[in-house]
Amino acid sequence: MARKVLTFHSTSDRMVIDTGCSAFDSQCSHLTSGNHWGNCQFSTFVRPVYETECNGRTIPAGELFEFDTKAFTAMSDYVREAISAMNRTVVVSEIRHHIRSHGQEHKIVHGYIVTDTAERLIRVFQTTESSVSGRILASVLPYVADLDAAQQAA
Repeated sequence: MARKVLTFHSTSDRMVIDTGCSAFDSQCSHLTSGNHWGNCQFSTFVRPVYETECNGRTIPAGELFEFDTKAFTAMSDYVREAISAMNRTVVVSEIRHHIRSHGQEHKIVHGYIVTDTAERLIRVFQTTESSVSGRILASVLPYVADLDAAQQAA
């Protein structure tokens, strides 16, 4: 089976999702696998530390991994090291939304979903202790990963 199919509100460009967090739900326009830059999801392929070939050039080990992960500015060292230890190309999705407080916008990162290149779930990292983040990650997961194939990824 594949990922969950998106449905959209008839009067807006927002997808239908009910995470229990109205701020997240109202900002969520699209969720997918692979490379994506959206309001509630940023995802990209991340190459393993040992990969050194890119576009016919040889690059020192680790530089491609660092390049791929530097866009995840809120990612903790623990998550970055765990992804590095996976030793394969993966897709990392940062699940987040934004709030405005006292005239400034703040990004709230709920966690990271890591899949293999075939969309099979490898691991979910929840980066807050909030039950809201847990509900958001659980609601988003079927749109980002093929959960039926997840056992094959380990």
